[in-house]
Amino acid sequence: MKKRRTLGVVAASLLLSALTGTELIDHHVFASQAQVMPKQIVTERKFPWPYKAMLAIESDADHTDLRKFNIIHEFLNTKDETILGRGLGLDISDSFFLYNGSNEPQEIDYNGATVKDEMTMFQGTSHDPSIYAPILLYYIRHGWIDTFHSAGDFSRVNSNTTLFSRSLEAYAMEFLKKEHVPAITIFTDHGNRSNVANFGSYTPFDHYMEGDNPKSPYYITDLLEHEGVQFVWSDHFGDQYSYKTMLYPITLRDGTKMWGFYRFTGTRKVIFLHHHRDAVADWDNMWNPTYLWEQLSPERLDQLVKSGGYTVIATHLEGNANEYPLNQQTIEALVHLAHMQDHGLILVARTSRLLQYNLVQQGLQYRVFYNNQNGITEINITEVRDPVDGNFIPTWEQLRGITFHVENPSYVTLTINGVPVPDAELVRSAHTIGIRWYTPDTTNWAVTVGSPLYHRLEVRMEDLLH
Repeated sequence: MKKRRTLGVVAASLLLSALTGTELIDHHVFASQAQVMPKQIVTERKFPWPYKAMLAIESDADHTDLRKFNIIHEFLNTKDETILGRGLGLDISDSFFLYNGSNEPQEIDYNGATVKDEMTMFQGTSHDPSIYAPILLYYIRHGWIDTFHSAGDFSRVNSNTTLFSRSLEAYAMEFLKKEHVPAITIFTDHGNRSNVANFGSYTPFDHYMEGDNPKSPYYITDLLEHEGVQFVWSDHFGDQYSYKTMLYPITLRDGTKMWGFYRFTGTRKVIFLHHHRDAVADWDNMWNPTYLWEQLSPERLDQLVKSGGYTVIATHLEGNANEYPLNQQTIEALVHLAHMQDHGLILVARTSRLLQYNLVQQGLQYRVFYNNQNGITEINITEVRDPVDGNFIPTWEQLRGITFHVENPSYVTLTINGVPVPDAELVRSAHTIGIRWYTPDTTNWAVTVGSPLYHRLEVRMEDLLH
């Protein structure tokens, strides 16, 4: 009876196959898929899928006023129609000055504004918030600003003098604390030798830098670290475009450590002095927006993709005094960069995100476990090794963009110290699993002085101060 029942099932299966046009072997394929998935080979991907490189544009705040800032970031960050063309929707942030202690005479805008009119958090070197303070705080909160450009603009015509003091920095840090702004993680050096709060470079030329000297009246790095600063650009010019990592450790003069990072400022050229044949290295700096198109040339971007590297482009986005702050060549280069992001080649990220990702990616530690009962491969992230600030167990927010190559992501789970990453934060492709990168924010956050929004921001700032 059992043999007849088996034969009957086979006959019925053959009849069903004939009627439906399928082959009996399909049932065997289905049965094999029900078997336990074998353990998968797991490798870390350098960049979030599908990107092959990562780029940030790091802008110094020299000669920035609100008019130019808004024009540029409406074009770079939003999808709106702007006077420079349709917005690109890129994640590009900027820097700002806390104070203005400069007496340099240059004009900074076509309307006659000069250096004394730069957009700063405080009026001159006073403790009074400037008319731009509510706007700067708003831009920090919404990601259009993520960097301190030194302690302010203290460049003097006589570079042997300065108006800076530690008390100014201490007051500014307390002000930001009261305003509950997100931690500002980047500090970039600025200007001539009057900017004594600079730090991180120890060449003979840079002996004026006192920001990390605890015996100096200009010592500030303890205040910055308390604020959350992790990364410093220490005024080193750089002609290398693509890096395996942007980060290198710096031991400061107060004995603490901080991450230094590289920036592409231009190309090095060799010149010969008239009276002898000794070669002298000189710099062909490109970090004015007039030459940003050269920094973003198709050849350089293609090489970045080919090498699979990081780059941080140094510039001064608001550095021109023209009515239209970006020229046509630079606009076209930025459009091309946006297309490369759209095609999954280069991920454009604000500098703070690129550096944080770089730190996590290079120090990531994980273990792979296999459950032979259900065929699930578990990738358990255990810690990030950080020789500067100490090893740490990351949150999933700190792991945004981390991605692994696998054979079948449907049979892979991702955990942090044994705790599953929320499924809504996971991204799977055909052969990758990772933690979701930041959702693009193309909101137009631009504010003008005197607008209804400006008055609301002004009231909020005053309320938090008192």
